Amino acid sequence: MSWGLVLSGGAACGISNAGVLQVLEAENLKPDAIAGSSMGAIIGAIYALGYDIDTLHTLLDGIKMSNIAQVSGNPIKNGLHGGLMQQNLEHHLRNLLQDKRIGDCRIPFLCTAGRLKENIEWQRILQPNFTEYVFQRVEKHTFGPEVRILDAIMASSAIPVLFSPASVEGERYIDLCMFGAIPSLEMRQKQAPDIVIGTDTVPSYPIVSKLMPRPWHAFLQEGYAMLDESRKACDLVITPKLSASPFRFDKGNQFWKAGAQAATMQLGSIRTLLQNRA
Repeated sequence: MSWGLVLSGGAACGISNAGVLQVLEAENLKPDAIAGSSMGAIIGAIYALGYDIDTLHTLLDGIKMSNIAQVSGNPIKNGLHGGLMQQNLEHHLRNLLQDKRIGDCRIPFLCTAGRLKENIEWQRILQPNFTEYVFQRVEKHTFGPEVRILDAIMASSAIPVLFSPASVEGERYIDLCMFGAIPSLEMRQKQAPDIVIGTDTVPSYPIVSKLMPRPWHAFLQEGYAMLDESRKACDLVITPKLSASPFRFDKGNQFWKAGAQAATMQLGSIRTLLQNRA
C-alpha cells in the first residue's frame, strides 16, 4: 500500500505545510511520494531531498517579503506581464538547492505550474469568459526529473501580475494559484498511490478578496470552485486554521503552528485510513 502527500500553495500561508510535515515525521508517517504547488512545492522539494525539519525551519524563518521581492522596473508590459514585483526568492534558496534535479529527490517529487502558450492580458479580467480565455493560454504542467528543482519551484511560485513568468528550458511558467493550488489530480495521475492525503493551506476567499479589486472577484470565485475538485481527489484533507494575509511572512511561526495543530488533530483519521488500506 502506498500513499502520497500533496502540499498546497498559499504564499506565506503555505508555511503551515512545514508544520504538517513536522507532525507526520514525528509519528514516523513517511509518504511514498510528494506533490507540491507554489509554497507547497518549495517545502515539499526540500523535504523530498532529505533535508530535516530543522533545516526547513531555519530556511523559512529567514523568508521575509522585503528580501524575496522588490518593485519591478517594468510592470506595465504586455498587459501586466512584466510583473509588479521582481522575485528574489531564488537567492534565498540557491545555497541549499544548488543544481539538484527533481530526479535527485529521495522521495519521488512532483512540482506543478502553469505553462504559458501565449501572454495573458490581465487587463481583460473584466470581460466575459475571462477564465476560459486564461485556460486557452495556459496549461497545467508537471516538471520532469531532469529539471533543476530551483527552476521548477520558482516557476511554481511565479504569482501572475505580482511576478513575471519564470523561464525553464525555453518555456514560460506561472503559479496556478487557486486553479492548481492542490495538485491532487496530478498526484493520482503521475504516481497512482493507493491513498492521497492533501493539505489545504489556501487562504480563504474573504481574506484574498480584500486584497483584490472588486471587479476581479468573479474570476477569484471560479478559482475557488476549482479547489473543490482538488479536495475531492484527496482521501483526507488537512486544513490549518489560517486567519492572516498570504503575504504576512512575518507570521511564519504562526502558520507553522497552525499546520502542526491541524495535522495533530487528524492523526487518528490518518492512521485509520492508512491501516484500513494496508
